[in-house]
Amino acid sequence: MLDPKGTWLLPPPLHNSSCSHPRYATSMAAGWWSTVPSIIDMVQALFILLLSVGILAANILLIFVINSRRYAKYIHAQPRYLLTSLACNDLAIGLLVTPFAFLPTLLHCWPYGEMICQIQALLRGALSQQSAVILICMAIDRYMCMLHPVSYHKHSSKKVSAQGCVAIMSLTWVTALTLFAVMVLPRRHGGFYFNGDGLHACEPFFPRPSLRILASCLFYFPTTMVLMYCYGSAFHVNKLRLKRVVCAAIAVPDHLGASTVEKMVAQERRLSTAASRTMAAMSLSFIVMVTPWSIQEVVAACTGSKVPPFMDFLVTWVALSNSFWNPFLYWLLNSNFRRISKELLLTKLLCRRAPATPARRTHCCSSLAQLPAVAGACTLRAGGDSEGISEKYWGEILERTVSSNSLQALQRIYGRSNAHDARLFPSPLCAAQMTEI
Repeated sequence: MLDPKGTWLLPPPLHNSSCSHPRYATSMAAGWWSTVPSIIDMVQALFILLLSVGILAANILLIFVINSRRYAKYIHAQPRYLLTSLACNDLAIGLLVTPFAFLPTLLHCWPYGEMICQIQALLRGALSQQSAVILICMAIDRYMCMLHPVSYHKHSSKKVSAQGCVAIMSLTWVTALTLFAVMVLPRRHGGFYFNGDGLHACEPFFPRPSLRILASCLFYFPTTMVLMYCYGSAFHVNKLRLKRVVCAAIAVPDHLGASTVEKMVAQERRLSTAASRTMAAMSLSFIVMVTPWSIQEVVAACTGSKVPPFMDFLVTWVALSNSFWNPFLYWLLNSNFRRISKELLLTKLLCRRAPATPARRTHCCSSLAQLPAVAGACTLRAGGDSEGISEKYWGEILERTVSSNSLQALQRIYGRSNAHDARLFPSPLCAAQMTEI
């Protein structure tokens, strides 16, 4: 409705949509079960219920598995913190936003009161915006990892990663919460309302169509452009780098040949891009799911027309279903995650013994004896640039190469003869480069 003193729009009174309103009081007094919902209402309510359960189950599984000890060797600390933050944010959506639409879908009114409506409108906007911010942080993390692996792994220790991720996530969460609190809490210029057609719950109200368009564009376009640029640049540069890498097998032990080292380096570079491809798929899913909702918001605000209820419901809930597709895509595209998820579900939840798995080949950085071969094998054509070493094993190489215990273990394995030492350890130039890193 229009404010007579200005051009600001006022949100519809929640009392008109509350189940305590006289037009709903009769049916509520007889019991909400006395009114038989339509088939469409029951289908929509069932979809909301299943989606809420799916979001909760999928994100709890993702948080539990990626933070388990069994999965720790397949993921670095920084991507793990970012994925955990995204899963916690999606879990909050499945716990605090989507379930509250189940009863209003059947009753066609809001049964929870004004305070719950205001809190849910605040969380609806802040949690959705935070999902976009976390995806941007993940894209920047993958961009830095694949384009600048030396500086990335130099500053990505567990302590630094944890502190940095906690600081960034806290800052972005407080910022999103503050912005939507300023928008939702005052009723004079803004507020909240019950959307009984699309969301079937409460959401922020924009007092002007221009603000609605601005909010939709700021949510969609910066996120989409950053995701496409970061992942597109990262994969393009990584493809070119694979063609430039020259594996000069320096200090290869007798049981390893140059061709073997080349194969191991190529294999580890493929493994290093697996996490980036999975996160890129999650970002693409976000773009696909949110694009129809963003277009609908802009068109409805520009034309002033009302979207058909079924279309509004479909577009809105497809966008919200992205909280389920994020962990599902991670499960679908990651074989190690699927295997460990199955093992943990069998052993922890069903109390069964995990099936025996065949012995897996150890990677080139899994044993101390093979570390020097990998350290010397990854020499690049352009002036010995060491950025070609695999993302996944930079931390292990840097940690074990500098460790005196590892050097002593290598000496015990290969003996103390000068001939063996000269053949075992990398050249002084390569060793100096790795020490500086």
